[in-house]
Amino acid sequence: MELSITHNENKKGIELLFTEALPEKLTTFLRELGFKESLKHKNTWYADAHPAYKSFATSLSEVFLKGGDWETVSVYPSFQPSLENIDKSKFSFVTISYRGTEKAETKDYVLFDPYKKVATEIATQYAVIKYGDDLQNIEVSPRNYKRKARILYDKGQIINRIEVDEKTEIENEPTKEVENDLPIEDSKTQDKTTLETTNSEEQIKIENELPVEDSKTKIEEPLEEVATENESGYKTDKERKISTREILREVISKLVILEETLQGEDETIIATTILDLEDAAEQSSDLRFKNELLKALQNFKDWIFDLTFSSRTMALMEINRLNQSLELPLFHLKEDIAKTVSASKDIFNRDHIVPNVLVPTKAGEPFQSGGLNLSDANFMRMKFKRLYNITDDTIEQASGLDLFRLSQMAHPKDYGINVNRSTVLREWESRGREAFEEIGYPTDLDYPFVNVHTGYKSVSTLASQIGAYDDRHQWWSAVEHSRPVADLAKGIVIMDSLLMELVEKKLELINPKTNKPRTDKQSKEAFNDIEWEISRLERSKLVIQDYMNKDLEVEESRPEPKPKKEKQQEPNDYLDKVIAIMHTAFAKAERLSKKKIEKLREETNAPTMGALWEAVELSWLLWYKMLYREPIPFEARLKKMVLFWNKVQPTYAYSDSSKELYKQYSTPCPIGAIVAQYTGMDEAEFIFEPSAGNGLLLVGANPRITHVNEIDKSRKQSLEHQGFGRITSDNAAKPFPEMMHKVHDVVVTNPPFASWDDSKFDKERIIQKYFNKHRGLANHIRLEHLMAGLALYTMKDDGKAAIIIMGHVYFGDDGLFAKYRPFFNWLYRHYKVDDVINMNSYKLYNKQGAVTKTMLILIGGRKTKPSGVAPNKSEQPHLEDMVETFEDLWKQTRSHIKPNIDTIIKQLKTARTK
Repeated sequence: MELSITHNENKKGIELLFTEALPEKLTTFLRELGFKESLKHKNTWYADAHPAYKSFATSLSEVFLKGGDWETVSVYPSFQPSLENIDKSKFSFVTISYRGTEKAETKDYVLFDPYKKVATEIATQYAVIKYGDDLQNIEVSPRNYKRKARILYDKGQIINRIEVDEKTEIENEPTKEVENDLPIEDSKTQDKTTLETTNSEEQIKIENELPVEDSKTKIEEPLEEVATENESGYKTDKERKISTREILREVISKLVILEETLQGEDETIIATTILDLEDAAEQSSDLRFKNELLKALQNFKDWIFDLTFSSRTMALMEINRLNQSLELPLFHLKEDIAKTVSASKDIFNRDHIVPNVLVPTKAGEPFQSGGLNLSDANFMRMKFKRLYNITDDTIEQASGLDLFRLSQMAHPKDYGINVNRSTVLREWESRGREAFEEIGYPTDLDYPFVNVHTGYKSVSTLASQIGAYDDRHQWWSAVEHSRPVADLAKGIVIMDSLLMELVEKKLELINPKTNKPRTDKQSKEAFNDIEWEISRLERSKLVIQDYMNKDLEVEESRPEPKPKKEKQQEPNDYLDKVIAIMHTAFAKAERLSKKKIEKLREETNAPTMGALWEAVELSWLLWYKMLYREPIPFEARLKKMVLFWNKVQPTYAYSDSSKELYKQYSTPCPIGAIVAQYTGMDEAEFIFEPSAGNGLLLVGANPRITHVNEIDKSRKQSLEHQGFGRITSDNAAKPFPEMMHKVHDVVVTNPPFASWDDSKFDKERIIQKYFNKHRGLANHIRLEHLMAGLALYTMKDDGKAAIIIMGHVYFGDDGLFAKYRPFFNWLYRHYKVDDVINMNSYKLYNKQGAVTKTMLILIGGRKTKPSGVAPNKSEQPHLEDMVETFEDLWKQTRSHIKPNIDTIIKQLKTARTK
């Protein structure tokens, strides 16, 4: 095959003429890169006269001349890395998502090519090499985020490719490339650096951000002086040039030998340390390896002074080899005597660090950070024997420090400690102030506390934390979910830094010509999200500033009520507490029983048992939303959701008279995720849910563009918590305002299941206007049919809808729909019904308490001209079938998801070629 290249001056492009038909793989690659196939001229392709395209075409031509493989041809960035090219918008901002230790993590780069398809190809090849199997997603934003791009340029986080020396006649302007053997981040260095080295340097940078001892600490212990070679020719690990992994293997071997000589607590500590180190050694990913190793070292540091002096000396000789390899401060042989009962620390909490908070000095980890797992129980039994001597009868003699430790456990009895949680809570309420003073915590009700789950985004006063102005005095709530700010001025600096980052992001979304937010949907959503985050941070910052400006002579506590604004927020505090407790259980893959959940009412101060269960349902909805947003294929996300449904999600075990009367059962979240895929919520501009409940059908919806309607006040609180753009409380069984007619891209609803009891006159009036005067419908329609029809009235002609109603479709002896035939005749006549899927609610709804039979109706738009009726058995016999699993439901639903126009064109061209 040969390739000739011509330059089209008029169209400012290049044309590629191939002598033969291209293989399918090359055809696909050219399209993905941005080349277009000529419909008039056979085997002819064209593209802009972009440097990257010209360079690629030239290399491709040369490969064909030599009879080589086209797949060896690489794509190169068009421009030289420079700040000037950023100012000229000759770059793309790249975000790569990869699998981290516990969740997906991201890293940003700058790539000097403004064409999205070119930048995507280059970034993809780079990411595949660097992140391998851990790669999850790549996002490319051409000519965007200039401020961030400049920072990345200064840091050297630049994606480059191999230099192209050859120039051709069609290249009017030579493309400048950086000379690197591999795509590395630092374009400024001329050394040939491998990806492994780059990774290592990057990880050490991450590790140095983790909480460790002050690197300026002077080390005086003789055992720590291991950096020199002795007279016998001994070499240090650094001189031996061995990796951290090799050092780790040697350290584990030495500790195993040491363990065999020990007994009692020393043996337990060393054995546990060996297990932690072995967990790190088993990690294949460098990121996971380094993070697990850091955790192992941190755990050992917490127990180091519980070893006898001789055991400590022998263990430190090995452990400090790892610290030295990671360039971390060495552990001391002698214990520094704590001068205060509380100290400033940066604590770990799940997947993030909360800096600059006060912790009880002697509490130790994992109590200081609050990250206890049930797997810690055996070690705690050895280390904290005194906790196991505490009972409900003797808890009055427990110290404030022990109360603090007990409060870090969801349920002490789960750890083998014979104390009920309710007993711990009552003890805190009885002597909370004294316990706070004992552990060195401030008792001033205006003092700012940081939420350990959300960090400095949520800072509130101690009074707000414990409900002081409602006379609750729940001191336990503050120690469970928060920590005091250690250095107030430093806290302000931290928050200013976070605000600056958000302001910079916000400025990137401003149109420089109008000084107003950009008008595209994605920019609008991002702008609104950032404004909300800024507002939240500013409110938190104000809490610290108010305390710093407070008159020093004011007493420690004030009996007067706070301003009304703060009191108005307190009734919903229980929502945050329930969510925090439930998410802690979810993170441990722990399913809470009905009994354990209902005990949370007292702990969280939920106003009613019904409100508690609504909050619990909200907690697992938020968890499903987190799974839905993971940057992995939908099938993989659905698999995670089904696993969570089967193994972790509790069963909704509360009902009242109204729920029984109207059969108000929430939709299982995996069904909500499937519905999001069918309706295309990701691409929608306006979504409507007229009977939203807690929003479980909206797992995949962007709250900012979603209108939710709900009359239940407790459920409305859940919707407000999720930040939906528009929340109303209209009666969804009544027609919506005419202004809502045909305005929504997506309509989803799971209305209450009940009979429609309006008068015959009212029924006929509504059928006439909203159900196209369909004959006989008024006498054969239920409440859920009415609400579904009124919801569809608001859908655009080309919109999509998903409706869940009670019952199953089955055919009578005449081969027609046996039940509710008038409703389905109307539906099929006026709407494009893709499918009606019978669901086995025993299996799919078993955790929502629903009726035995439910069906999912999929609607792909409104017919331009009414025609037809519901199909008979011979036309669509599958309508009687029933799906038993979420996987089968997705398989059947997926068959109705139509490909986009590009895919259709590709299929037509393929068919024409054949």
